[in-house]
Amino acid sequence: MSTPDKMKHVAASAPDTLNITLASGKQYRVSLVEPMSRIAGFAPLSDTAMFSTAKVVDKGWTVEWDCGLSMASERLYQMAKEQAGEAFPLAEFKAWMERNQMSLTTASSTLGLSRRAVSQYSSGARPIPKVVGLACRAIELERMHG
Repeated sequence: MSTPDKMKHVAASAPDTLNITLASGKQYRVSLVEPMSRIAGFAPLSDTAMFSTAKVVDKGWTVEWDCGLSMASERLYQMAKEQAGEAFPLAEFKAWMERNQMSLTTASSTLGLSRRAVSQYSSGARPIPKVVGLACRAIELERMHG
């Protein structure tokens, strides 16, 4: 059985968006504006012609461009879910942990989750469910107005 983050098809929607179809049939649009503007290695993708060379490789686990740049399907899946409003953004989760001076252990205890789950969320290995994001916001509000 295929996992939901394995990609079946990808097509560039110039100048910075990918349309991805997952093995499950679910479709997403993923903007790569953020990594293209922040990470120097993504500079070649600013060329629309190069960006449009995106293709699925590695049996659906990677998107690759002709310049040799690649992104793992797991990261694209996470970005897609965040941008679609289906997951809490990784950057916000990390900022929440930092603002509240939480280690993986204290965050897991505070959220009532396993340390492994929090580790996977904070490393970007798994999308962060919206309910976890809502809990983070509620905990922070409670601490501020407690």
